[in-house]
Amino acid sequence: MSIEFSSQPGPRERHLQRKYRNPLFPDGNSIDAEQVTRAREQDETELNHFLRYFRDLVQEAVELQPSSDSDVILDIKERLDQCYVQCCALPGDHSEIKQAVNKLVQVIMIAVRQGAANDPVALNKLDEEEQARQLHNRLADEVFVADIILPDSPIEQHELVPALLSESEQAVQTALQLFDAEQLSTIYQDARTLLENTQQQGHTLPGAQQRLQQIETALADATAQVTLN
Repeated sequence: MSIEFSSQPGPRERHLQRKYRNPLFPDGNSIDAEQVTRAREQDETELNHFLRYFRDLVQEAVELQPSSDSDVILDIKERLDQCYVQCCALPGDHSEIKQAVNKLVQVIMIAVRQGAANDPVALNKLDEEEQARQLHNRLADEVFVADIILPDSPIEQHELVPALLSESEQAVQTALQLFDAEQLSTIYQDARTLLENTQQQGHTLPGAQQRLQQIETALADATAQVTLN
């Protein structure tokens, strides 16, 4: 009997969907409806907790005063950045929350910049941090990436490689930006070994083979960049 997954699942249910009847995962054939229901309930519980937490955090941000300590301001900004990643992974469409996070962070950064107005080194560092934040958010907009970088990611370390081999071309292209040349080398070797073993078991996985080629290309590009530097 097949399992009916949600149209907009959360990270736990989505990972079970990724693994379901997937020969790249040893336990892919053992996933049942009860596990999916439990994962869905956990995702919904986390969503409700997040919405309450985000509401309180917004209130904190709104109540900030110009005289507030810089550590307090930056702590709220950091927690807002964490909220952006988390809502990317949670079930449902949370584009309004992401927009709200960006607006609040912009307001906070205006205050921070005003405090550093006479310090060109500090302003330059703020520019670099903002570029890094924007890149981080663009990566997190890809749900697979959000699943990977969640603090309590359902994708365990030993499941990263089969997960990469199971995702779409775009998802993997985005996810590979998370890793440096050394990490990509390990991922590539593990992916090649896993795919060879899976094929020896009689499974033909053309999509996974294409993802392996993507990883190989990313590794070559990263290695070339290291050589140039």
